[in-house]
Amino acid sequence: MSLTTSTPVRERNDDWLAARSDGPMPPGAVVFHAPAPVFQAPGGGENQLVQTGRCLDALGVRVRPFSLWTDRLEEARVLHLFGMSPDGLELAKVARARGIPVVLSPICWYDRRSLAALAPSRFAAARDVAKWAVRRVLPNCPSWRRDLLRTADAVLPNSRAESRQLVRLFDADPRRIRVVPNGVEPRFADADPDPFRARHGDGDFVLYVGRIEPRKNVLGLAEAARAAGLPLRAIGAAPPGHERYAEACRAASGNAAQWIGEVPHDDPILASAYAAARVVALPSWFETPGLAALEGALAGAAVVVTPFGSAAEYFGAMVDYARPGRPTELARALTNAWKRGPDPRLAGHVAARFLWSRVARRTAEVYDQVAG
Repeated sequence: MSLTTSTPVRERNDDWLAARSDGPMPPGAVVFHAPAPVFQAPGGGENQLVQTGRCLDALGVRVRPFSLWTDRLEEARVLHLFGMSPDGLELAKVARARGIPVVLSPICWYDRRSLAALAPSRFAAARDVAKWAVRRVLPNCPSWRRDLLRTADAVLPNSRAESRQLVRLFDADPRRIRVVPNGVEPRFADADPDPFRARHGDGDFVLYVGRIEPRKNVLGLAEAARAAGLPLRAIGAAPPGHERYAEACRAASGNAAQWIGEVPHDDPILASAYAAARVVALPSWFETPGLAALEGALAGAAVVVTPFGSAAEYFGAMVDYARPGRPTELARALTNAWKRGPDPRLAGHVAARFLWSRVARRTAEVYDQVAG
């Protein structure tokens, strides 16, 4: 499937960030901010920032990653925060005090099942679930997240489900919410599977792309693929502190798996991997909805994804769902997707609704609204 886009020639993510950070801030630029450590272990949220910025560039919107050492907020048109963090709140307060509108992409999900499953101890699990339960009953409880949502002029969740959660848990103002979905690059629709096959072998396989960490349930995927007798290819690396988890995943996967390691998002071999895959799997504890699922769907693969988060809002009945913590259910979903293949509607559905160029246009409309 061939797609056209107004996006300029691709750069590496770090090249784009470096180029836009160079020199003084142009007056009237939209400044992007993300929590300090995020680009040390980049994932979907960081890619959302970069791809949104690139496509805004193509629309003529001046964009700049915020430099706390050199940039002055009073020279900006809009401050756009990607992700929720205490330092983002402090920056938002400064912007509002100087009359600069604040836009927030929360990129968040709060679910008692994931809180309990991912806590480091039973005590921590009980504490986190209790705090979540209190928020459901008393969303006005003071917190920096609530303050940040109230400080923003516009809040851009990736789904209606995320929007409802922000209202229910943090008393976010529905009038400030504009749902802007996650996106995908059109290049994944036209990828060539041959370079990946030449490097990693012919034959069908289940593909995982992402961080090798507990939230992504990679260990469960490795065990389920082995139980189903399906070959697995995994692209990604363990973030700092999760090295032992990655070792456990490799040990559980058996001889039919290949652990390829980290591949830069702009590397053509990544798109080639999606094109070569028979199934793309993302059975995480939650996704909003997971860029790998969008990219795999556009590339023409069958998709297995978690039902926890907003994936169902994006994909409906066109993909298979499997709950984390249910190895038999996951093995069955992988087998079903393997046998049936992709839904013939899926790639076109994604292409029509979720390209980054479309996301950027909706984002630019929000800037116009808040900057008046």
